[in-house]
Amino acid sequence: MIDYLTEILRARASSRGRNWFETVCRSTEEPVDLNRLLGNFAGASFWLGKKALALDPRETRRWNSLRPDLPIDHWGLDELARTILLLKIAYLPPDDYVETVLECYQQGDSREQQSWLRGLNLLPDCGRFLDAAVDACRTNIVPLLEAIACENPYPAAHFPDLNFNQMVLKSLFNGIRIERILGLESRFNPELSRMADDYASEREAAGRAVPPDLWWVVAPRISRERIGRIYPYLQQGNSRHRYWAARSLGYVRDERSRLELERRRDIESDDRVLAAIDASLAKMVQ
Repeated sequence: MIDYLTEILRARASSRGRNWFETVCRSTEEPVDLNRLLGNFAGASFWLGKKALALDPRETRRWNSLRPDLPIDHWGLDELARTILLLKIAYLPPDDYVETVLECYQQGDSREQQSWLRGLNLLPDCGRFLDAAVDACRTNIVPLLEAIACENPYPAAHFPDLNFNQMVLKSLFNGIRIERILGLESRFNPELSRMADDYASEREAAGRAVPPDLWWVVAPRISRERIGRIYPYLQQGNSRHRYWAARSLGYVRDERSRLELERRRDIESDDRVLAAIDASLAKMVQ
């Protein structure tokens, strides 16, 4: 995997950037100088730039054969380089490795921390870094929150329910589309549904818009007494509201919800919403 990541990097780096990276890779051999490593970790943006990898179809197929759970198409070239550096020092004794890797995170600026979080799931025994990953969700820097919450399998695989639920709610609060949270559906739980339902009530009471995708985490565990609050969103002028209301009601599977979906289907003109309605109706008969 390291070899292929390096191949991707070399295909995109300038000759100047490749020369720098080859020198940096040699510095990861024993003995590792922490200050030098931290300097190289910081210098990746200057030497390689931040342009997204944008894998071509062949590269995507090959990467998916290695790690189908982790999209990297949106990573910057500097972020890829930082991840490779951390992988290359994995030969260190476990305690030394953890300490060194955490130093790279703690001493980094927001871009370096973003890189660290995106590559976290590739690190050996990555569950060791749970506390740092959870702490990252307390940030007010949205790109940093996105690095751990979005297109990243780490939270679904490692976060306890409390921390996972808080991450989802913070994503909703910051306008991050929660469909970007990998493995979200596998982590639905009653407390997450309650928290999201309460958040929707607060927004409605204040006359503020409810995030359209919020109902996706509310519906699977909502009480039957409160299902009806989703129905008005099937009639919204905003197609995203209609889409997520339709998609969410597929988890409810009661007669009233089926009828509401069928009524909306008769007048719906948006193909994406129609597909969501049909998918939910199909769920109800399974």
